Amino acid sequence: MSAHSFVRALASGAVAYLLAVLACAEDAPPSVEKLTQKLASSDAASRRDAAFELGKLGPGAKPALPALIKALQDSDKQVWSFSIAAITAMGPEAKDAIPALLDGFSSRGGRDREKRQAMVRSAYALTKIGPEAIPALIKALSADDSGLRVGAARALGGMGPQAKEAIPVLRENFGHAEISVRMEVVGALALIGPEAVAPVIEALGWNEPLQRGSAALTLAQLGDVAKSAEPALLQMLAKETDAGARAAALTALPKVCADPVKSAPLLVAAAKDDSEPIRHAAINAIAATRALRRPAVPLLAALLADPNPAVSQRAVQALGRLGPDAADALPALLAGARAAKGDAAFADALAQIGPAALPALLAALKQSDTAGGAWILRTLRGFGPPAVPVLIEALQQPDPAQRASAAGALGAMGRDAADAIKPLFALASSSDPATQAAALRALTALQATPAQLKPLLQAALASPVLELRKVGAAGMALLGGAASLGVDGLRELLADDDAASRLAAVRAFGELGAKAAPAVPVLVAKLDDLSMQMTVMETLGKIGPASAPAVPRLLEIAGKNGNDVKAVALTAFAGIGREAASALPQIYAALRDPSSELRVPAVPALASVESDEAKTIAALSTALSDETGRVRRPAAQALASFGERSRSAVPGIVAMLERDIDRVVAIEALRVIGVRAVPDLLKALAVKDPKVRVFACESLAALGPEAKDATARLRELLNGQPQPVQDAARAALAKIEP
Repeated sequence: MSAHSFVRALASGAVAYLLAVLACAEDAPPSVEKLTQKLASSDAASRRDAAFELGKLGPGAKPALPALIKALQDSDKQVWSFSIAAITAMGPEAKDAIPALLDGFSSRGGRDREKRQAMVRSAYALTKIGPEAIPALIKALSADDSGLRVGAARALGGMGPQAKEAIPVLRENFGHAEISVRMEVVGALALIGPEAVAPVIEALGWNEPLQRGSAALTLAQLGDVAKSAEPALLQMLAKETDAGARAAALTALPKVCADPVKSAPLLVAAAKDDSEPIRHAAINAIAATRALRRPAVPLLAALLADPNPAVSQRAVQALGRLGPDAADALPALLAGARAAKGDAAFADALAQIGPAALPALLAALKQSDTAGGAWILRTLRGFGPPAVPVLIEALQQPDPAQRASAAGALGAMGRDAADAIKPLFALASSSDPATQAAALRALTALQATPAQLKPLLQAALASPVLELRKVGAAGMALLGGAASLGVDGLRELLADDDAASRLAAVRAFGELGAKAAPAVPVLVAKLDDLSMQMTVMETLGKIGPASAPAVPRLLEIAGKNGNDVKAVALTAFAGIGREAASALPQIYAALRDPSSELRVPAVPALASVESDEAKTIAALSTALSDETGRVRRPAAQALASFGERSRSAVPGIVAMLERDIDRVVAIEALRVIGVRAVPDLLKALAVKDPKVRVFACESLAALGPEAKDATARLRELLNGQPQPVQDAARAALAKIEP
């Protein structure tokens, strides 16, 4: 290599090295000194960035610690958040921040959410600082401010076993008046672990009930590492009279893995206590501890025969909580249910035991008479799908009443019982009218194939048996056969004893529409029946103007009830139309109501009832700016029905083009109304959606030379736009400038 080449290579290498150094210098993070200066900036964003970057440096940010401590007082919440995160990341190097972090536990001032966040974040920072913080935290456990005690306990608990020197002072807080302090201390001692067991066991014998209760709850959280506490807990339960402390000891007993044979009788005895906290703790303990369930089941089953009804009820509820594990108690539960005639508590317990109870229930059903089997069928209904095969088998019971009850139970399950449709069809031809009626009712409820079901219902309508005629009428009403029943048939059905049949009749009148006009008086009378009031209101609206006599009563009902009833009344007024003019004040009030639940139905009601076209257009135009799309869109559609006469509303509808959810409705309304104002169409041309711009171009084309003010904007659309937009713009220009 020549000397010249060598020098040139050396120079190139030097330049490359210099560039690399400069690049590294540009990428190097700001120094701690610069970030510290930035943390004092008057600009909040700069302070946030500085605190965030310092957090990345971990212990390396220690020189900035004084500035970060000061930043904990920053009014900007993000600066505070990033600063405390940076202090936390320093770990033990942040020990000088201990006093400031303890201030974060103060319960003085501020919003509850902010105080909670400050406590949690400060406690975590102190936990990361570690043993250096323990003396200050122990001192805080004796502070007057309960917030300091809560935060100190949280921080010490986070340190786990290394905070064992705090056990005596933590334990002193067992009797604190505030539950938040007691619960935090309990949690902290549990996290410290085995070292806390002996001191906590000792506290079980302290004088104050709160102290004993807190000690027991601590042992519960310590779990199996506190197994040595079993004798002390049993001794405490033998003499404890305070309900809260006793409940805590009952909770702890299974948690420390006490001998189930010893603890099960104590817990079962507590399950019948008059004190709700004691019962709750005992039953929860049994239900949550699998080892306790087997020895507890026979003891709870024995309580089912207790002469005190309250005790037997508690035993039933406890057995239900055990679910399938209580299967051994089935004979006692069935006997108790039979004696209590299917009390709901027994039905719930059997349902919670689940499929294991089904064979026993079916066997009991086969052995029972009609009255005795009714509660079993009601119970089976509560099982849902798992009971369907059992109920299908029950359809073959020799007792007609039991077959009918099984059919009724299947019908009440809805589509879950779809497998029962075929055997129910077979039962619908039974010679026993009650069985036949129950099967038809169930098939209707299960939505069996109408082509198969309608002939059976029509045959029932012609039956000499009144019950079958009622079932046939109700079924036909539900299947859309209102016309075949006629007004007179539906009136008869409306007087039926069965609530479902009456409701079916009301709905069927709605299907008849205006043809049901003769039934309006009887429907108005039914408005007093709260179980069907809203359905009757809907039906009156479907009947239409002939329901005008109902308007005063509808207004009265709406005035006395909440928004749900008012909304249905508004829908009814919309159906009645101009004949509901006396409801206009209520309709206008609903349009202005803060609740969209009323504004939504008020729009069609106004369009249908108001006879003054100018008032209608003005009110609907105002509704176009409603915050709810379900108000805006119907308003636009209603305005479209006025055609060109509602052109004053065009600007409001054009504004709707900006919203994705309104766009389709707005375009259709504008097409019907017709847009003649070029400024409105220029606004439409600015909408991002190509379909809107195409529509605007077509509307401008229809104006021809009148749209000359739009030519400049149209020329802009000839390039850089989707092809349909370009084509529409070109066609518009051809019409405007022939």
